[in-house]
Amino acid sequence: MKGFLDEADEMLADMEIATRRMEEEPSNLDLVHEIFRVVHSLKGNSSFFNFINVKKFCHKFESFLSLIRERSLDIDEDIVHQIMDGADLLKLIFNRLADGKGDDVTLSPNEESYLAGIERLIGAGLDEDAMGPLRGELTAFFEKARRDYGMEEDSPVKEIFDLITRYAPALLGKGKGAKTAPTSRWLSGKLDITREYGELKNLMDEALAGNLHEGGGFFAALEKLIAKHWEAAQGDRARELEGIRMEFETFYQDEIGMDEVLTQGLSSLLDAYEKNLTQIKPEEAAAGGAGRQGMERKQSFVRVDESLLDVFLENMGELITLGELFNFLQRKLEERDYKGLTESFKHTNHSFRDLSQKMQESLYEIRKSPVEGALGKLPRIVRNICRETGKLARISTSGGETEVDKSMLEKLESMLVHMVINAADHGIETPEERQSAGKNKEGKIDIKVSSDGLSLTLEVSDDGRGVTLEKVRAAAVERGIISIDTMEKLSDKEALGLILRPGFSTRDSVTERSGRGVGLDVVSARVKEMGGSLSLANMPGEGFKVSMSVPLAYVSRIKMGLSMMVGRNIFLTPAEYVRESFRALPEDITFVEDRSEVVKRWGRIYPVVRLHQLFGIEPLFRQVTDAILVLVETGGQAVCLMVDEMIGQRQIVYKQLTVKTLVEPSAFEGVSILDGTRLALILNVDGIIKQYQKSGLVEKKEALEEG
Repeated sequence: MKGFLDEADEMLADMEIATRRMEEEPSNLDLVHEIFRVVHSLKGNSSFFNFINVKKFCHKFESFLSLIRERSLDIDEDIVHQIMDGADLLKLIFNRLADGKGDDVTLSPNEESYLAGIERLIGAGLDEDAMGPLRGELTAFFEKARRDYGMEEDSPVKEIFDLITRYAPALLGKGKGAKTAPTSRWLSGKLDITREYGELKNLMDEALAGNLHEGGGFFAALEKLIAKHWEAAQGDRARELEGIRMEFETFYQDEIGMDEVLTQGLSSLLDAYEKNLTQIKPEEAAAGGAGRQGMERKQSFVRVDESLLDVFLENMGELITLGELFNFLQRKLEERDYKGLTESFKHTNHSFRDLSQKMQESLYEIRKSPVEGALGKLPRIVRNICRETGKLARISTSGGETEVDKSMLEKLESMLVHMVINAADHGIETPEERQSAGKNKEGKIDIKVSSDGLSLTLEVSDDGRGVTLEKVRAAAVERGIISIDTMEKLSDKEALGLILRPGFSTRDSVTERSGRGVGLDVVSARVKEMGGSLSLANMPGEGFKVSMSVPLAYVSRIKMGLSMMVGRNIFLTPAEYVRESFRALPEDITFVEDRSEVVKRWGRIYPVVRLHQLFGIEPLFRQVTDAILVLVETGGQAVCLMVDEMIGQRQIVYKQLTVKTLVEPSAFEGVSILDGTRLALILNVDGIIKQYQKSGLVEKKEALEEG
């Protein structure tokens, strides 16, 4: 069951991406084919678990998509919305299925209404579910007549056969060139199954020749053969055929029929069944069985490029080789053979470090997933907001193929949802307002994703009304976020930053989406948590843009870092936060309001954070000019950490802190083992800056920059 739900989740994610692209490319039939394949697979898998209502929804949705694939329905805006609505409802159905206890779901009134709507679009026609058994019975009847009595030209049976072939050939699923049943006799042990298996084999040969489209006759013949085995107490043979029936029910779809993939898969399974039978008076088997291959079914629910696994396995081989080298060096030590030992150990250890880095990189590549997975639900959100508010808006995305660690996707999706809701609900105007402003009635929301290999950049922009700063100032005072005196001193940039404060909202009333003061503040907090930065660009009357950048390395539990000493204590800092380390000259050191030290570097002024004061430890040096300054930056703020000594670069293996620090946010983000006996705390640069700012000894970076 878990495997079924995991696989369904992946397929639904694919469908969500395809439906999102359909809104941008409504005439792209390849996207319809892709959605159809997902729904078809979900229907078959649901049938396997006997989820009748899920299968019912999938079947009707699939029939609707089939008409679009066959161009019986023209794709227009309404059809695209029907497809997207169906995809949304199907995801909701599977969410309920996952939350349940393995029981089938009950379709909601909304889902039943949707099915009724698409049934009207499908229109009248033969009910394939009802015609399947009749087709099977007719096919079986005529096959029996041909074997037992012959099909003489003047016989009544032949006349009926010709009439059906002429006026309703679909009832037989036959065409010209259909082959007759083989004349061999087939035994299962002592049980004669010539009639039943001969009928089934004949239908299989017709399908392989491309002359059998409908599967009702094949299913009926298979049922008869299964019953024959059960009557003879041949449970093993019956269960083997039930497995074939299960494959048929899972993958057969009326609108597609006995296609090549299904036919070859069933033929392969019948070949395996036939190996346990005895054939008397064998004749040459019907053509078409060569080169058959079994049906491909997903056995794994994690999509990994095979070449990436090859790289990882190759690295594993090198690791085993290095293990043998260390064993060799150990034996030399035990035998007191010290000749060349130091150089050999140094070379082997260096190779091990290189290999561990390669293995880390290969594992990261395996864990990578396209950002497109976090973009799938956004068009639906915009569409729903537009329906409720009467607005018109279209969302476009670029860079969805950019890959990130899978653990980032959920966080990115959460942030994107908040930013898109903000754009659609607050930014985009009504069609009347847009026309009055000389804009197109339909608003635009653009999402751009890019990466430079070190960080991921996201931009969400809209061409709406922008942010009215006067309204922001008034709302901040009204909600008690700032005082009137503070409000009057705020610059436009600082006023705009208020929308990132927790609890801030300019709405007078609360809706399902807005007014609770939860929105961009969540985005800001999440970006800081990920060690990134966020910026806002406001164009009053023209639009608004939120840009964020987060390091790709933040998810890794193994990072490159710098080890440094303060007093007798060793601390580690992730390398991505470090810009440089240097010794300051006396003329570069000044004071702010005679309280805190700052250092001038490359034309800018940075606060000096004395780590020994912050942590309450005894340093080796108390003068800034005697110590070493490490320039670090995170979240748009930079400071210089004062340390006694730089030890060097090393890999940091993160271990979680098991104790809670007294001051929050913590100045530490983890602990790492140094040499098997000693531990070193890993510095949280963002936490250090916040703690130092709370002490009142340092100002924000903007206040310290020189013009």
